[in-house]
Amino acid sequence: MRQAWGRVTRWLERNAPKNAAALCGPATPKTIVDAEARLGVSFPQEMWTWLLTNNGVRMADGEDSRFAAPGSSFLPSGWHLLSVEQIVNVHEWRTGIAAMEPSTHPDRETLAWRHDWVPFAVETDWLYGRFIDTSTGMPGKWSDGDLTRFETHASLAEYFHSLADDMRQRATAQDGRLVWGTRTRRPAEPLR
Repeated sequence: MRQAWGRVTRWLERNAPKNAAALCGPATPKTIVDAEARLGVSFPQEMWTWLLTNNGVRMADGEDSRFAAPGSSFLPSGWHLLSVEQIVNVHEWRTGIAAMEPSTHPDRETLAWRHDWVPFAVETDWLYGRFIDTSTGMPGKWSDGDLTRFETHASLAEYFHSLADDMRQRATAQDGRLVWGTRTRRPAEPLR
């Protein structure tokens, strides 16, 4: 996990220093334990390892602190990583929505939300996000009006390795911030 997350942070430090500066320091073990107790779910070891290295990104000041501060949203589609506090807030919000609109389907892909899913990244209005299924350790993705999807990543570390690969292949930096798109590459040299 540390190696995977290290690849992400090294790319940001070298190429997008404003995004790197928006990363928060580590969460404390007490903060994580308190969050687990409040939610009634145990975070997977990989999530612990990541949170003890990085507690999400800086959030905007003011009344509605659910918005990321400028430079904090560096994931594809402008999503941002969650702090432990934000994990609790998003989890409680998603659990509340699921309670108002319970699913009758036993299939995890058709469920709107399960209590043992722990979010780790969202877009601005929280209608789309990524989570860890604590029963399997597998990352998943929810979206408003679509089925829950479980990615090809087997773990959070694999997700971060994939993110680092995508950053190298598809991202550029502009004014110290990561910009997603198709990176232009020089054509391959002809074989001689």
